[in-house]
Amino acid sequence: MVGVGLATADMVCVAPRIDERLVELSVFSIQGGGSAATALATAAVLGAKARFFGRLGDDDFGRFVLGGLSGVGVDTGLVSVEPGKFSPVSLVHIDELTRRRRILFTRGSISPPLPADLPPRLLDSAALLVIDGYQPALQAALAEKARAKGITVLLNAGHLTGGMGELLALSDIVIGSERFASEFAPSDDVGKSLREMTRIGPRIAVITLGEAGAVALEDRKLVQQEAIDVFVADTTGAGDVFCGAFGYASLQGWPLERALPFANAAAGLTCRSLGAQSALPKLGEVLAAMNGG
Repeated sequence: MVGVGLATADMVCVAPRIDERLVELSVFSIQGGGSAATALATAAVLGAKARFFGRLGDDDFGRFVLGGLSGVGVDTGLVSVEPGKFSPVSLVHIDELTRRRRILFTRGSISPPLPADLPPRLLDSAALLVIDGYQPALQAALAEKARAKGITVLLNAGHLTGGMGELLALSDIVIGSERFASEFAPSDDVGKSLREMTRIGPRIAVITLGEAGAVALEDRKLVQQEAIDVFVADTTGAGDVFCGAFGYASLQGWPLERALPFANAAAGLTCRSLGAQSALPKLGEVLAAMNGG
């Protein structure tokens, strides 16, 4: 599996409503984040071979992100590191009482990589490409190369951004958040939204629905899956974990009826802890959870 897109250093905190000049945090954590990076980290923890490409600065945050990905087995040897630049960072504030999140994000000062910057060996031996709509021109160029090589393209669509339509048309699988579905194909009928998404190009469309689970369409086959029963500490990155787990299931050749509950269980398990990558589940945990264990 190869992933191209966003990798961030996430500073995650739990605090009361911030209405004072000085607020003491009850919980604080720094960990890796970003849609593409979290999906790849998930797949690697589950046992897949994963390779990430993106651009980071040579600052402490960039080194932290690379170290975290390498630590779970993601190949970061082709990542572009730009000297003297700041890496992308997210500040995630979770309200102590409501558990609602507020995310402040910066792309840093790195130069966006261009299609000409894609490493020639990036897709070597790959069976699946994960893209996330971050830097769409770059990802469209890579998706075209992947399709020419017969590599499955999976689009992790968190929200509707410029260039997303082209990426959707180049994808074999799209996993859209409820927000993306409402923006791209607004309808009270989830099945209709899924059909609209597949009409653009993907053969499989999935909509994640948070605590309501997920629903997917392949050809005329509609599959629905309830969320697992788990204590929810934080939902940061759950959709990206879902994407990584669904990608893993796709690599195994599992049918939609097995891939959807597997990805749904993985996403649920990651909500047990604060942040996107602090509680990435192992394969045995996910299999047990999807079977009611």
